[in-house]
Amino acid sequence: MNQSTEQVCFRVNTPSVIYEKFDDELVAIHLDTGVYHSLSGSAADAFELLSREATITELAEVLATRYAAGVEAIQAALEPFFLQLKKEDLICPVEARTPRGPLELKNTGTSLEFTAPTLEAYRDLQSLFLLDPVHEVGEAGWPNPAPGAGV
Repeated sequence: MNQSTEQVCFRVNTPSVIYEKFDDELVAIHLDTGVYHSLSGSAADAFELLSREATITELAEVLATRYAAGVEAIQAALEPFFLQLKKEDLICPVEARTPRGPLELKNTGTSLEFTAPTLEAYRDLQSLFLLDPVHEVGEAGWPNPAPGAGV
């Protein structure tokens, strides 16, 4: 990524992406593709912070308060991670930032070992996630594939 990309603000691609954090793991599901993703450690923390909108530089600064690594090293590790997130369409650029307070993580100052954030994608349940259990039951019964799901 170049200098200008580092300053682009990103957010989680809601409402297409939903996620939940379980202890140290975050599971994100892209509802349009049916792919679910697993993120742990610094990846889970970074993704969770993206729900509040942030640049790579802002994320690196906040992660440096929790992990035993410098801002520059964390920022360098975030760049390929962001490429993965963008490729999977889990994040999108922010046109107009929403006003917010400072980004913070719980349990900062603990100096956890820093490992580069990674994203694991799972496509094995893709067809099940594309079923649309939210809409009313019709003559075809339930569940019905979402329009355009190709199931």
